Amino acid sequence: MLSSPRFFLVSLIVLAVGVTLSLSRPKSDISKIKSAEDYWTEAGLGPESLEDLVQDQVCGSSERYFLACTNSILAVAGRFNLSLNQQGQLVPADSMSADISSEKKQLEPWKAFFTAHTAQAMKLSFSTIWKELKEQHISESQLPLMVGLGLNGFISVFRDPHTYLMPVEQFKEVVSKADSRSQSLGMSLGRSQGQYVVRKIMPGSPAQKAGVIKGDVIVSIDKQRVRGLLQAKVSELMKGDVGTKVQVAVVRDGYIKRFTLLREESLIATVSGQVIDGIKPVGVITINKFAKETCEKTKKIVNDMKEAQVRGLLLDLRDNPGGQMEEAACVTSLFVGPDKKIFEVRYLDPSKKAEVYFGGEEKIFDLPIAVLINASSASAAEIVAGALRDLNRAVLVGERTFGKGSFQEGELWSQNKKIALFETKGFYYLPTGRSPQLRGLTPDVTVRFDNIFVGREEDQFLHPLKAPERAVKHPGRVMAAGECLELQDGPQSFDKELLKARQVLFCSKTAIGATQ
Repeated sequence: MLSSPRFFLVSLIVLAVGVTLSLSRPKSDISKIKSAEDYWTEAGLGPESLEDLVQDQVCGSSERYFLACTNSILAVAGRFNLSLNQQGQLVPADSMSADISSEKKQLEPWKAFFTAHTAQAMKLSFSTIWKELKEQHISESQLPLMVGLGLNGFISVFRDPHTYLMPVEQFKEVVSKADSRSQSLGMSLGRSQGQYVVRKIMPGSPAQKAGVIKGDVIVSIDKQRVRGLLQAKVSELMKGDVGTKVQVAVVRDGYIKRFTLLREESLIATVSGQVIDGIKPVGVITINKFAKETCEKTKKIVNDMKEAQVRGLLLDLRDNPGGQMEEAACVTSLFVGPDKKIFEVRYLDPSKKAEVYFGGEEKIFDLPIAVLINASSASAAEIVAGALRDLNRAVLVGERTFGKGSFQEGELWSQNKKIALFETKGFYYLPTGRSPQLRGLTPDVTVRFDNIFVGREEDQFLHPLKAPERAVKHPGRVMAAGECLELQDGPQSFDKELLKARQVLFCSKTAIGATQ
């Protein structure tokens, strides 16, 4: 496996996928989990770096600058459930008729406005709007975080959607750490017909303990209705101290149910495993993100499952937002061996040569594998899923993935050495020569049991990147799930995708093992 002398080499975890509801902690807790607000404050980020960007002469100089400034202001205003009208006024977000579910949806009307009314658009004073936000809505403790949000909103449009700033300590302690301490309620949300819907529940989380399940439609949080609210505002409503409670009302099967969730600290494992018993026992390995030690943890679970004499493996990468590419390559090599090319990276800088990545681990499992994927499977998760299929080692079950195939290299930011600037440097390519950038991976067996929308790369951003590549043949073995054996044994579960993947695992067309 290639090593890198750079400060960081990561495949960005796609934070924009879904909604993760996080909480604050009591200040008296010495071992408290730091919030994003804490990290930005410790980094000492001041408002001047953003104020330099949203100067009126800068924002009015071109369409690109105008849209970058607009996105910067909207990113901050959204945290207070505010939006911006084309007269330059901050207004309640729910008073606007425009779709604000993504950066792309928010900015399309502004792009049209600049084209049709350029002179009027250039007169908008973003510096005045920022001053109003800072003086009337942002508290002193919130200011560094809001500046960070504004900077990243600007960069997303002016540079690209995956170049971003992050406090160095936040990267070290949260993003790259193996098992993260968390005070999340343990549920991820998507959107369906304008409503927030529970897409995933983490095992052992407060949400699971209270009885919230996948598919529940969130109606209110502590009696405040959430329909029409921005995602950031929904997250804010969930915040509170450990030990306090939050009331959540949902609609399930046409009836309103109310739950009391106790805010508590939990440890979210990057990797977990279980065995589904039956005539043909199957191992299930769930990887929530690719961080330090993910490969070692996966190896241990695979060896345990071999001792349990499983007949196949389901690798669950649903809602996995990515992480470290080296860990992704290492995990893949557990199933293909040390000498197979897992992926290569090609740089935007034509003077730099492509780099090939091998996993370096001996093959320890050669029975059939099915990989579960969905629209929230991104980045490093797409590396693993795509490489296993390209190397004829697994079948993909689920829905088309997010489509994040760019990689970022992190260096200390010149303006503040406590903050890292992660810049997009190129794209990664799977063994067949295809990149998942923008289009994602199409499953071999399409399985979708809900209508919960999670925006993919193409849906989220105004200027998504497209990876240059030669025409290559699609590697999939697209088939209908109905061609596979119906298994009647084993547990019943709400997780229909997992049960269907178990069924697909033993199809004659997808029983990919050591002989192939």
